[in-house]
Amino acid sequence: MPSRDILVVIDNEAGIARLLAPVAALAKRGDVRITGMYVTGMPASQAFADLDGWAQLVDAYMTAQRATALRAERAFRAELARLKLTGDWHCRESDMTEGVIAMARLFDLVVMGQTDPDAVPSALRPGEVVLAAGRPALIVPYAGEFAQIGRRVVVAWNGTREAARALFDAMFVIDSAEAVTVLEIDPPEGLDGDPELRASHVVAALTRRGIAAKAETVASGDMAIADVMLSAAADAAADLIVMGAWGHSRLREYIMGGASRGILQEMTIPVLMSH
Repeated sequence: MPSRDILVVIDNEAGIARLLAPVAALAKRGDVRITGMYVTGMPASQAFADLDGWAQLVDAYMTAQRATALRAERAFRAELARLKLTGDWHCRESDMTEGVIAMARLFDLVVMGQTDPDAVPSALRPGEVVLAAGRPALIVPYAGEFAQIGRRVVVAWNGTREAARALFDAMFVIDSAEAVTVLEIDPPEGLDGDPELRASHVVAALTRRGIAAKAETVASGDMAIADVMLSAAADAAADLIVMGAWGHSRLREYIMGGASRGILQEMTIPVLMSH
């Protein structure tokens, strides 16, 4: 695997080991350069600038965040040392999501944790990073341990630009996978115009690269698409899902539901997403 620059976004100290475990697994496959990043977030100082004592509250907030960033850096470097890895550290004082989006554009892959609905709310919005950064993102579930990644991969395929982008963004992992399942759900039938690229076409393309892959076509029935994907991944004993994100507008997905939003909420294994 060629050298890869990987950005690991730290939004809480407790999740560092969970985020670095799959990165360490990727490092076993080839040379990776790792940068940990903590973004402090910024209070809405402009909106409340006229309130008595607001400047002091802002100062107290930033002092606390800088102390948290320092603890996170120490924990990050300690975990790297335990894993026998080296890496850099970057702290940015800005809006968390916007700060991550800006920095992610300089890396091959950005690694983030899934939002934990039961934890202290985080200002990091992984879905927005996926949409805006222009880089693939590896989202790691908030529960579980993932010391292995990419041995058995499920690639979600629907013929869209986003699916193609995700497929080839993930090729550095897929190239050395033991088994790859190309999953299509409710494929269209009998459309006029250009022929649809089906899962079988993707399998043929992967076979030309020497990758063992198989196609699987399923009907969703009454199940949500995200649930079908997770069920197929469980059946395949997969340790990674690869998928395009937000092939439809975000408004449509918000109103009607969608695979991207569903996976971000319900994932049980790491997911590599591209938009």
